Amino acid sequence: MGDVIIITALAIIVFFIVRSQLRRLRRGQCGGGCSGCCGSCSGCVGMTKEKTEELP
Repeated sequence: MGDVIIITALAIIVFFIVRSQLRRLRRGQCGGGCSGCCGSCSGCVGMTKEKTEELP
């Protein structure tokens, strides 16, 4: 019984993480931040690769 509760809790957490990442991608933001972006998303538009690497 305890295993079912743990698996259910983990599934719920994963669901919310995936949902938030999908919403970010639909809005045009990078899912992983500007450091992993090629500069084409709305948050990094116009930034060169060197500038995106400097961001935290």
